[in-house]
Amino acid sequence: MKTDLNAYLTFALGDENFAIPVTHVQEVVEFGQVTKVPHAPPYMMGIINLRGRVLPLLDTRLKLGLPSSDITSKTRVMVLDLQLDEKNIQLGVLVDVAREVIEFGADEILDAPEIENLKSTAPVTGIVNNQGKITMIMDIHRVFSFNEVLALNNSLN
Repeated sequence: MKTDLNAYLTFALGDENFAIPVTHVQEVVEFGQVTKVPHAPPYMMGIINLRGRVLPLLDTRLKLGLPSSDITSKTRVMVLDLQLDEKNIQLGVLVDVAREVIEFGADEILDAPEIENLKSTAPVTGIVNNQGKITMIMDIHRVFSFNEVLALNNSLN
């Protein structure tokens, strides 16, 4: 018998496949105009105007310590909705390709590998074999930490 299924949005950063729970994704939009913010951290590309809402835009590759990449016609912005300390915060995160929504059962999710201190520091909560491709389930609260997101959000208000 299958366990309860949870829906995840899959996306790619280079050759690596990731997934995040759809409950955190408000929408996926095409990459557009970005306004640079002086003295912003290197991973903050700037701010975007999404139908009248001003959101910080983060480069997910740089945030994960991966090399930056060129913007292509497949580059997308995932608008994330994060609940942080009873405050709802939205931000845009850049991904190379947004793929599809897939459902995984808890029994299909493997623990992240235990390699020295990697398990305690990697922003991955689990790994799934998705049709022969390894897909890492991203811990968005670790990638986009509370204090960091709150500071970025407060700097815009």
